Amino acid sequence: MCSDESVYAPGYIQPHGILLMLQEPHLRILQISENVEQFFGISAEALLGQPLQRLFSGDQVQRLAGYLAQDNLELCNPFQLKTRRRVAQTDWQRKNQTFRGVMYRMVNGLILELEPQQSSNRIHSTQFYHRLQGAIANLRNATNLKSMAQTLARDVKEMTGFDRVMIYRFKADDSGVVIAEQKQRDLESYLGLHYMATDIPAPARKLFCHKWMRFIPDINYTPIPLIPRNHPLTDTPLDLSNSVLRGVSHYHIEYLQNMGVAGSMTISLLDDKRLWGLIACHHYSPKLVDYETRKACEFLGQFASIELVHKQEQELHFYRTRVKTIQDQLQKTLLQESNFIEQVLSRNTFQLLELVHAQGAAISLDGHLTLVGQTPSIAQVQDLVTWLVQHQGEQVFATNSLSRLYPEAKAFKDRASGILAISILFNHVKQKSYHMIWFRPEQIQTVNWVGNPQDTVTINQIGEMELCPRKSFELWKETVRETSLPWEIAELEAATEMRNTLMLALLEFSQIALEQAAEQAAIANRAKSQFLAKMSHELRTPLNAILGFTQLMNRSDKIPSEFQEDLDIISRSGEHLLTLINDVLEMSKIEAGQLQLTENCFDLQQLIHSIRDMLALKAVEKGIDLIVEQHTSVPRYVYGDESKLRQILLNLLSNAIKFTTTGSVTLRLEALTGKVGSINSLDSRETNDSKPVITLHIEVEDTGCGIAQSDLETVFAAFMQTERGRHTQGTGLGLSISRQFARLMGGDITVRSTLNQGSTFICEVLLNLGNSVDIIAPETTRTVIGLEPGQPTYRILVVEDFQENRQLLIRLLESVGFEVSAAENGNEAIALWEKWHPHLILMDIQMPVMDGYEITQQIRGREVGEEVVIIAVTAYAFEEDYNTSIQAGCNDHINKPFIEAILFEKIAHYLGVRYRYREEALSGLDQQTLIQKSLTAKDLQVMSPEWIIQVHQAALDLNDAELYNLIAQIPNQEQILANTLKYLVDNFELEAIANLTQT
Repeated sequence: MCSDESVYAPGYIQPHGILLMLQEPHLRILQISENVEQFFGISAEALLGQPLQRLFSGDQVQRLAGYLAQDNLELCNPFQLKTRRRVAQTDWQRKNQTFRGVMYRMVNGLILELEPQQSSNRIHSTQFYHRLQGAIANLRNATNLKSMAQTLARDVKEMTGFDRVMIYRFKADDSGVVIAEQKQRDLESYLGLHYMATDIPAPARKLFCHKWMRFIPDINYTPIPLIPRNHPLTDTPLDLSNSVLRGVSHYHIEYLQNMGVAGSMTISLLDDKRLWGLIACHHYSPKLVDYETRKACEFLGQFASIELVHKQEQELHFYRTRVKTIQDQLQKTLLQESNFIEQVLSRNTFQLLELVHAQGAAISLDGHLTLVGQTPSIAQVQDLVTWLVQHQGEQVFATNSLSRLYPEAKAFKDRASGILAISILFNHVKQKSYHMIWFRPEQIQTVNWVGNPQDTVTINQIGEMELCPRKSFELWKETVRETSLPWEIAELEAATEMRNTLMLALLEFSQIALEQAAEQAAIANRAKSQFLAKMSHELRTPLNAILGFTQLMNRSDKIPSEFQEDLDIISRSGEHLLTLINDVLEMSKIEAGQLQLTENCFDLQQLIHSIRDMLALKAVEKGIDLIVEQHTSVPRYVYGDESKLRQILLNLLSNAIKFTTTGSVTLRLEALTGKVGSINSLDSRETNDSKPVITLHIEVEDTGCGIAQSDLETVFAAFMQTERGRHTQGTGLGLSISRQFARLMGGDITVRSTLNQGSTFICEVLLNLGNSVDIIAPETTRTVIGLEPGQPTYRILVVEDFQENRQLLIRLLESVGFEVSAAENGNEAIALWEKWHPHLILMDIQMPVMDGYEITQQIRGREVGEEVVIIAVTAYAFEEDYNTSIQAGCNDHINKPFIEAILFEKIAHYLGVRYRYREEALSGLDQQTLIQKSLTAKDLQVMSPEWIIQVHQAALDLNDAELYNLIAQIPNQEQILANTLKYLVDNFELEAIANLTQT
């Protein structure tokens, strides 16, 4: 094998010069070539450790020492040195011998190389200049790379006199081909011959990149060893990478001998730092070329390297300019018609093929295939695309012998022996792939090798494969099949650029699709928001009157007792309707991303007890047990959103009770520390950093009807209900809203269930530990009955176009003692404000002609308009409606239907009013009352089977009017039964009635 050491540090030199390794600063000789005695008459051993002055005069040595002070020794090379001794005269040796010397530094010393100067046929420097000038002009005038290579071979032969000069170019696989040649007429031509990569092994190629020149005057030389063989300071072979005298490996010597070459010189041609090729000079007898000629050829090789790069760039520039024109044209058209990528590419078939010099192409866009030019069949291309995705997955893939990688390609080698493919793969929800494949047909080639390539490898004595010098240089022809013309680097670049263009077009297409989808979604969202706002206003406005007058009537002591229960039913019905409206609006806020936490410190234990008390009646009515299991880890005081946690618990427990007919509903609570949001928690939730974080783990288990596996996730979808749930009251929003609340609080809600056995809903939320001192005691809601004496007469202006609501506010405010005026439109409101000067205005927002915002702005724009307090009272319930009211000039905002306590509280806040309150006794339900209201199917046996069937059907139909009629048929002596059933209907517990009457 040709090892690195045999190339860089062979341990010997060629005999046409002397090598010395010196130690600075005294230039002491540490290592020297053995042939020094032939030139100076002193043995190498005798010179070791001696100063250089043993060989040259002090003046000459001093001059060398002066050179060493230079930063760049190359500027001092070459220089002349003359011997101090007379020796026997030979061909290379004369009295007072003059040497050409060069110096260069290495890590552990200074190398001095000496060559005897040949004076017999010296060429004047001016002649060298003119030769180089002419050669450089010839290279520059060459029209292309091929003619330039031929010119270079001719000029080097003229300058050196070698029998043969070849320009050898390396290919991508490190094999080479002779692209230009200048030779003696009697020699056979090597032009066009291919050489295997092993002919110039990797270590030699690496050295050619480092050292421009390799010179062997006589390949049959006797190697001159170095004394000592290894560097005396490091005991390692001396690195001769930079040496002109460096010995030659036996592998290369044998190779040249087999070629019949006696002397050679090789000059590197570099493309930047990459070995592009060689100027190979062969002579069939020993050939000693003087230093000046070698340096001139080296300089010419360096200049040729620059020109080679320039010529390549010219050719590439011409190609790239054409490619750029095609790319720009395609890109412009694609971006203008990004929805029609296939059609654009199909219309530009010629440009698409010319882009990479192909004969056919396939365009595969997410499964849609289009073929242009000479291509395999649709089925063959589809299979090829599948193979590309599965086995390659490269953005740009090229081969000029597809059948070696994809054997099925043999079937269409005449159309696609070589392919160049660009791919764009998207692996989002569903894998999408986009491909463009160019095809080149089989190009049957005859490759002329210098000898059989297989002869470069032999088996040694221990059975290992090793390189051996080529013995035969006779022409050996190889026929290459199932191979296309190779894809050039510039063509790969063009394909890469085309991929970028296609990517831009796809992104533009995706952007257009996204914008269209976003526009449609925005239109839909606007329509939904407008619908919800309208629905909110249209429903809340009459509902405000219903609930308001109910509250007003409840304030009166004159209402007959038989009507008091009717008012309670109206109030509960209105509140239930308001809950449904609020659920829909809450869901719209969630979808719009407007939901926010409202956190405070609260008593968690009290919250749990209050929820249990609220739901205990429903559980007793259905004859099921409501159990609370609370772990000792659950703290009493916590910091979080109490309202949303209450709604989550109420929803989960209410659902469990609703869908459980026998058995129990169990609420389990546990506080976990060191665990943050174990179920899909939102790490981005901000917590109160000053208080420790806990995870409140909640489980609500029931023994109800259970949930089918197919419905386990859909139960959390908005407006989605299970088959059983469709027969009960509700919007189908409760669980969806609760889950969103839990996620907002850093946790989630999940469920496990077995059909007909029961379900367990698991909820986790993040809370901060609190302290009792953080608790703000809630104010007890009391009924306002009047104004405390000794206060001014407060004037309140009601602006409301809806007569019932206007009348409600007038009667409510006057009943307390306020002086009230009313206006039903904007003009009346402004006129009354100017004339009457009210202290406070209750402003409806939506009114014909002039809405409440405009009225407010006009009042605020008057001279004394800033003094009056304006509170918006509106059926619009979105956050943006509140903000708009404030921006228009309102002081505050109250939603319809309003709660009278909130209305009075706002008035007191802004006017400083003091009220008188009714003394109210605390009400409650004892266990005996709950038991009395608990029914069983046996209790209904006092009525006829036909009556029970009618009640059951009315309950399933949610027909409360029919149920009231049927209840009226119960005899007076069964008043408890009638009252209990009536209570269930009043509280919308129709499912309980259906279960009781089920036969």
